[in-house]
Amino acid sequence: MAFELGVEENFFSTPVGNQVKEEECHFRRQKSTLVSSRRECTAWATLLNKLTDTLEEYLDFPNIDFHQIEVSSLYEVEKAAMECRKYWGLGDGPITSMVRVVENAGAIVSSFGDISEKVDALSLHRGRPIILINPNKSSPRLRMDIGHEAAHIILHNGIETGDRETEGQADYFSSHFILPRQALVKGYISRSKTRIDWNSIVSMKIQWGISIRAIIFRLNQAEIISPSQYRTANIHLSKNGWTKSEEYDEEVPKEYPELLPTSISLLGRSYGDSFGGLLKELSISAKFLAKLTQTKEIIEPLMQEKNLPKNITSIHAYKHLKANQ
Repeated sequence: MAFELGVEENFFSTPVGNQVKEEECHFRRQKSTLVSSRRECTAWATLLNKLTDTLEEYLDFPNIDFHQIEVSSLYEVEKAAMECRKYWGLGDGPITSMVRVVENAGAIVSSFGDISEKVDALSLHRGRPIILINPNKSSPRLRMDIGHEAAHIILHNGIETGDRETEGQADYFSSHFILPRQALVKGYISRSKTRIDWNSIVSMKIQWGISIRAIIFRLNQAEIISPSQYRTANIHLSKNGWTKSEEYDEEVPKEYPELLPTSISLLGRSYGDSFGGLLKELSISAKFLAKLTQTKEIIEPLMQEKNLPKNITSIHAYKHLKANQ
């Protein structure tokens, strides 16, 4: 069947087999997400999975290098997060780019485009892992989402998720992966036993790229602050409207997928607007490829070259011709 995702274009003009099923995906809010939104997202995941499989016929992607770890307690989840940090050579300091970490481990990171604002993130591990994110979220929350989906790939491969236990494990993994316990304890310096030290929390947020709300939660969980301080802190966050965005979010650099856009750019530079036969093989238009991969700024110039008047020569096409003579 061809997919209709609430937009004007019929995305694939030919049937797409091996469709991704909902139970194969890890949804951040599976129970509260509308059925229609989940279907849109699984359709989008199917298309990206097909694109990724086809791209591997053209390009050498990084080897898939995700640990598979079984856990039965939060202690084991934290231990797994530290093992992965060590395995990937990240040391004990802040992680500059969560996107680059998972892409270096062989995952494809992309976004839902504009098909749904009702899903935080999604991951699929059918061969090469795919992580879909909501790019409109703040950078600290985006980093947590990537860590959360990486946790599903590492801890829950082959396991249907969406329940409180697996989602809690993924959150716990992500938080400790981004901000290890030792750094949390060392970073929070309070001169008062009754007042929250907001300066320490803001400093940790900026340094480690994690939200204030997540830090507050961790401080309470580690019994570094009291339950009454935790309640006061959450009241403060709510009063300031810091539920989806917070102060100092802009101090944490925004992260963007690199592997997929670089792949599309490489094919475009090498083969021009045909992308080496990729469009024909997938039976899609360049316009849809740009939508699927969020590479409009890469693909549009190539299509403009294609539409040049006949008495004007494309420098890109000329260079490609000369290189192959």
